[in-house]
Amino acid sequence: MGTLDDATGLRVQQAAGNVGAVDEDQRLVERARAGDVRAFEALVRRYERWVFTLAFRMVGDRGDAEDVAQEVFLKAYRGLSGFRGGSRFSTWLYAIASHHCLNHLASRGARARRAERAGTASDGRDGELPSALDRIADETPGPDAVLERHELRRMVQHELLQLTEHHRIVLILRDIQGMSYEDIAATLGVELGTVRSRLHRARMELKARLGPRLDDGSTP
Repeated sequence: MGTLDDATGLRVQQAAGNVGAVDEDQRLVERARAGDVRAFEALVRRYERWVFTLAFRMVGDRGDAEDVAQEVFLKAYRGLSGFRGGSRFSTWLYAIASHHCLNHLASRGARARRAERAGTASDGRDGELPSALDRIADETPGPDAVLERHELRRMVQHELLQLTEHHRIVLILRDIQGMSYEDIAATLGVELGTVRSRLHRARMELKARLGPRLDDGSTP
């Protein structure tokens, strides 16, 4: 799904999978567990863009995504003593981030249902196109091209939010964050076949949703 690869270039860090980066993560983890706050801050800097991108793509609102990202790193910091190094730190952190995003959406959905039953309106942000995408820097010189690309991003994000949470997160992890099928399975705690099945369904649904909007001339 090349359409999902937007101008921010926010992909999973290529260095996260090589031996040098894993060793550096481990050294930082050991220092952080010994009380070195700066070591944990270094880990945050390594992975904050990845975590924020996942949160933003999942929840569709910049403010919510920032809150979710902060909560993810707080959970990781508090749980660092329980990290025994059985997996890469990045895999452990991605699992925390993924499950926290899913829990956040489930909690938000429950709040919206309670508000509806009480006859009050929800905050209304779920259906809005995320304004944050309008603020992404774009190097395209022509204003018409800039507008077209921004519109395409908004459209993709809007349709992405229509997918079920479990389909959405697999699509984001694979096609936006660039994770391997094996790492996604480990991150979400599901079978490899489940990852492939959900990804296929998510891609087909997103393609079906985007197709008419791309073909009707509403966007170039």
